[in-house]
Amino acid sequence: MNFIVSALVDIGRNWFSSWQADQENARKVKAAAAESRARLLLDQQANNHEWEIRALEGRDAWLRRLSFAAWSAPLLWAYFDPHGAARYFNESLAALPDWYVGGYLGITGAIWGIVELKSKGVLK
Repeated sequence: MNFIVSALVDIGRNWFSSWQADQENARKVKAAAAESRARLLLDQQANNHEWEIRALEGRDAWLRRLSFAAWSAPLLWAYFDPHGAARYFNESLAALPDWYVGGYLGITGAIWGIVELKSKGVLK
């Protein structure tokens, strides 16, 4: 019985320390965003002030989550009803020109990739 209680206490302690680290990281991100906001507002030559600040603060997280869910939903649907999903996508994508589907997927992928590279500091 002591083993179970000890394991639960360890799990709780690990969760709490992880939560504290996440809170500290969030505080650091807010401070960095405030510093960057001040720097960008003072620098009249910089472009995309608001976009850079939103990327620093992670304000588009819900947009990314929603678009991730939209891209993942067909996979879940196909898992439970493969024939229905295949029929729907074969019919709906057949109605669209190939250039449109390819262009849409390319633009969406490029936007996601650029946002992620920008948030990681690879692109400036």
